[in-house]
Order: sequence, then structure tokens, then C-alpha cells
Amino acid sequence: MRILFVTNEYPTDDVPGASPCVRQQQHAIEALGYDVDVFIIDRMASKLNYLKAALRIFWLSQIRHRYDIIHAHYGYICGLAARMQYRAPVVVTFRGSDVLRERERLVSRLLAGTVDQSIVMTEQMRQLLGRSNALTIPYGIDLELFKPGPQSEARRALGLPPDPPLILFPYNPQRMIKRFYLVEQAAAILGKEFPELRVIAIHQQPHEQVARYMNACDAMVLTSLREGAPVAIREAMACNLPIVSVDAGDVAAVIQGTDDCYIVRPDPEDIAAKLALVLRARRRTNGRRMAETMGLLPAAASVAAIYDELARKKSQRVPLTEKMRSRMKHWLRSASDQMKERL
Repeated sequence: MRILFVTNEYPTDDVPGASPCVRQQQHAIEALGYDVDVFIIDRMASKLNYLKAALRIFWLSQIRHRYDIIHAHYGYICGLAARMQYRAPVVVTFRGSDVLRERERLVSRLLAGTVDQSIVMTEQMRQLLGRSNALTIPYGIDLELFKPGPQSEARRALGLPPDPPLILFPYNPQRMIKRFYLVEQAAAILGKEFPELRVIAIHQQPHEQVARYMNACDAMVLTSLREGAPVAIREAMACNLPIVSVDAGDVAAVIQGTDDCYIVRPDPEDIAAKLALVLRARRRTNGRRMAETMGLLPAAASVAAIYDELARKKSQRVPLTEKMRSRMKHWLRSASDQMKERL
């Protein structure tokens, strides 16, 4: 079975941190025996690239019949581009803002009504999307890469000082939706007790480096205005890294029952208070136990099951010409019977 992924974020040499979860799912599905190609829409170059993408996908699927399933990662634009053809079934993974952000939600709701299967990250997203048949399948994580390791070795490999407390912020601090200013304000409060404290903000880092940072730091903080099912939270759990997070997406459910992990209000005082608890203890969590259920292959297997079901349904469809021929025969037979009765 040939699958086409459509995405506007994918790791490259220039942007190694661009949604590595998409590439990881691709490789996991390939490991299950499927052929997966990736169509990357360069959204930064020109908005016209979305139209070009739709035309190219139409050509590849509708005219060339190259793919059995088209799987769009992100509903807004990517899903629309995938839906511009009707030969191959379309699966859309709605990732977060395409449902949680109001201005994109209407388009995503309309799109979800036209595609063959919708995937969401959380139950909240499923309700907002308005599709009771949407399946909740968060991206899996690489448990071989993200695993507990010696903090001293990780710091040495990254050139970080061995002793000061380090807080990890795994996002671009310039993105307002991530509310880095809350972290800065919390760090200023913590500075009185922990004068050597450093906040390390990382983005566009190779995934291997991200894993090192998670083993090097003492805590990770998330202050986003909204999230779907943040992969960074799951990766931190796999590394036994303490987490202090606002109640966004499914974070509360993921860290529930994990030692030294806290849900906080979007308030610098509360964030600082919980981080202080973590930094005083300076111990790792038991999050790996929970993370063991979040690997790449279980998530990929759930997605592959969707592909198989859609392919099965497609094989059972009666071609339009055959349908018309059958209906015509039925109509002629009925008309003939009526004529015989009249005679």
C-alpha cells in the first residue's frame, strides 16, 4: 500500500526541529510494511505554494493513481490540499491549533465532514471538531532515543556547567502562544533562592540534542496558551525529567500520578513555587513507567489500521458506471413488468 504524507512542517538540514514527530511516524509506518512518501509544502516561501501543492496532489492521485491513501498532517491548508482529489481516501491528523484556534476551527470542521477519517490529539479536540467518529491518536515518541541518562554526561556533551540548576523551555521563545514571558518572570523570582539558575530555551535542534538537553536539565516548563498533545511532555516523561506545566491539552492526564511533576496556574508566582520544589529536591521522576505506553509503534499501528480499513472499504465500492448499469437494468425490468401487466 502506498501512502502520501502531506505536511507543511518536516525536519530538514535547515530546520531540524520542524515537527520530527511526522518523520518518526513515517518511519514507524514504513517499519510496518507500508510505502510512505512525503510531500512538504513550503509555507514560508509563498502562499501560492498551497495552491501548487493542491494541483500537484491532484495530478499524483487523480491522474497518475500513484497513492492508495493520502494522509495530511494538520487540517488547515494541508488537509484542504489533500482533499482536492477524490480518488484516494483522505486521512487528516488535526494537531492542535487547527482545531483549538477559532479562526481555523470552522475550516477544520468543514474539512472533517468531507474526509474519510479524522485523527485528533485529545478528547477536547474531538468535541470541538464536532466529529464523534474522530479517533484520538497522539503522536508516539522514540523510546530508544528519549530515555534516562547520566546528567553529568549530558551536560558535558552540551558544554553546560556541571552544577547550576537548569530549566528547559523546549520551544521558540519568540512564539507568543508559548508565553515565555511567564518563564522569565518565574525565573526572576527564583533567582533570589537560586542565583545561578539558568533557563535554556531550545528550538530547531536535532532530536538527538533535545534528548541530551532533557537529561541535562533539572526541570522542564510549559506555559503555552493552548496545546494539543505536546510531544515534548511525553519525551520528558520518558527521560524522567520533572515537569511544571500549565493545564494545556492533555498534559494533566499524561503527568498525573508522576512524582515531582506539577500543574500550575499561568501565574509567575505559582510557576516559581512549583519549580522551587523541584529544584530543592533535584531528583528524577518515575515518568518512564507511564511513557512506556507512548512509543512509536503502537501509535503507528493504530494509524495503519485506519489505512487498512479504508483500503478494504474502497475495494468494496461499486464503480459508478457499474452502479448506473445496474440501476438501468432494474428500471428496464420494472418498466417491462408494468407493461406486461397492462397488456
